[in-house]
Amino acid sequence: MKQTDNPKNPSKVEAKEQPDAPAAQPAEAKPASLELVKALPLTAQEKQQLARLEKVIDAKLGDFFEVGSAIMEIKAKELYRETHNNFNIYCQERWGFGRSYANKLIGSAERIKLLPENVAKPANEFQIRPFLKLEPKQFPEKWQEVIETAGEGKVTSKIVEDSLGLGKKKRKKRRAQGSDQKKEVNELLVSLRAALEKKEVDDALKHLAKLEKLLKA
Repeated sequence: MKQTDNPKNPSKVEAKEQPDAPAAQPAEAKPASLELVKALPLTAQEKQQLARLEKVIDAKLGDFFEVGSAIMEIKAKELYRETHNNFNIYCQERWGFGRSYANKLIGSAERIKLLPENVAKPANEFQIRPFLKLEPKQFPEKWQEVIETAGEGKVTSKIVEDSLGLGKKKRKKRRAQGSDQKKEVNELLVSLRAALEKKEVDDALKHLAKLEKLLKA
């Protein structure tokens, strides 16, 4: 009768099956943003605030006012300080947008908070973006003008641009460009006519090519 093999030594089995311990990583291999920031830790109340505000951002990433308000509070109270070295890194790594967009969100929220409760608020960030060039305190009056101009209609980019004088600047720029082009066309026509009169074919062809290029632009 075949003898049963002796059971393996448990200590040897345990040593064999135990996975190798990971090699210690050098300190410099850690990303700088993951290192704990040497700052005051968040209190229990601040942690609750951060969780609540991040929940707003996560759920309402399309609502620029709600998101802007949450981002603004996180920045003002430095609620990111336990996990990130600065606010910019926090926005980039946590939410995937940079400082420029974060500032637009904050700027929008700052301005909208100045509006009286009975005034209709911008429906999207594109309606308020041109107003970011103004001081926050100027926004309520200018926005009221836009609302009154639109009446029962929709607030359009043209209404906003006209209210801020941006439409006039664009029209002046187009008129200036048109005037410059007309002047250049006339100069080329004079040169072309002179070349033809002198029967300088090569020069005439060059002026004609420039004229065609200018008119196609």
